[in-house]
Amino acid sequence: MRFLALYSDLEYQTPGGLTQSQLEENRRMSRPASGPNPSAKSQNARIYNETFFGGIAHDAQISDKLKHSISIFGSTTDFENPFITNYEFRTEENIGLRSYFSFKDDVNQNFKYQMQIGFEGQKGWNSIDNFDNNQGSVGSTQAKDNLDNSRVSYFYRAKANLFKRWTIDASLGLNQVKIDYRTRFPVVQNPEGEISFGSIWMPRVATSYLINDGLAIRASISKGYSPPTIAEVRSSDNTINTDLEAETGVNYELGLRYETENRRFIADLSLYNYKMNNGIVRQLNDNGNEYYVNAGEINQNGIEASFWANLINETENRFIRNLKLKTALTYNHYRFGTYKVKVNNFSDNKVTSVPDWVINNSLLIKFPENLNLNISHHYTSDIPLNDANTVYSKAYHLVQMKGSWKWNITNKTQIDFFAGVDNLLNENYSLGNDINAYGQRYFNPAAKRNYYGGMKLIL
Repeated sequence: MRFLALYSDLEYQTPGGLTQSQLEENRRMSRPASGPNPSAKSQNARIYNETFFGGIAHDAQISDKLKHSISIFGSTTDFENPFITNYEFRTEENIGLRSYFSFKDDVNQNFKYQMQIGFEGQKGWNSIDNFDNNQGSVGSTQAKDNLDNSRVSYFYRAKANLFKRWTIDASLGLNQVKIDYRTRFPVVQNPEGEISFGSIWMPRVATSYLINDGLAIRASISKGYSPPTIAEVRSSDNTINTDLEAETGVNYELGLRYETENRRFIADLSLYNYKMNNGIVRQLNDNGNEYYVNAGEINQNGIEASFWANLINETENRFIRNLKLKTALTYNHYRFGTYKVKVNNFSDNKVTSVPDWVINNSLLIKFPENLNLNISHHYTSDIPLNDANTVYSKAYHLVQMKGSWKWNITNKTQIDFFAGVDNLLNENYSLGNDINAYGQRYFNPAAKRNYYGGMKLIL
């Protein structure tokens, strides 16, 4: 039996949304008034989010080969958001159940297999109320809606290992998703309805082959499916969009993995092609409120490469007790297919908000007396911020450094003290950019060089 519980209570201001000229003038300024919209400061723009998540899981070993697993989970969220154009209150309640049987049999050294069959269901209740925002105070009612979402999944998976070298993995899932909605305000002609995304089969077939003890190749083909979220169906324009369709597509992937006998060096390379249909893209209306549309085809081709190296093995005889290097590189060649919005043609453009290159490096150094130093580097190339590809965020390098010391009070009780620096290079960069932003307000500047520290108690 396992239990999990998580509680968070967050409050943070949302002052961003700057134009390029405002960013250059003063990157610390909050969003000023523009046209009919007041400033973020005058509207007291911020977010309050109180969330509790809990779950319980149980495994029952029915026999040597057969096991049953069941988990029940749920969450509740109280969300409050004074925004530029409205004041939103949202409550979310969710519950879910997952149950499956697992059968595993090692027939002999040359043939081993396992199977899983099961079910997962989720149900959510969402109440969204929007009011005028009168300088941080609740005003007249704009809209009130209830949206209840449900998801049901049935799945079967089988995996076989042949001659200790060849693995075959196949699965099949059936997914059903729908949203029931009811408009409580204003009075409309058809206040209730259902948005059904139908039933869709999701097959997947994968295989891998161990060429020798250190080199393996793999391939897979799978069907993807992603229905719109509640936030996309009922976005900040206070309209329930019944026309959104689920994203679907087929993904093809090839991979290669190499590792030394002692796993001191590991390298992995993957190539994939995913042609998405009905890709969902964010848009903004003239008042700065967001809504979502299906963009048609989105062609996603990419390369992912990673490398792990244990440069200095764990030892007690050196000042540097252990030195590990990790590198991950991603290349994204994402392009819209046929994509038109009103009179604008964005076909074949780069997909908004997706960089071509992302590189992550980390170096972990262990010293005597439980001292550790972690240095990380992150690179992101320039990012298109609108569908027309006329505005880009600049590429940036983010370097972070964190040191820690672990104090072993007893065999089971420890205190971990840590301190670090973020944005060591003092880069000017923007995180969480606003895509297709109204009034060219794309940028949400991130903090420059900053420091932190803390402690963690381990019982």
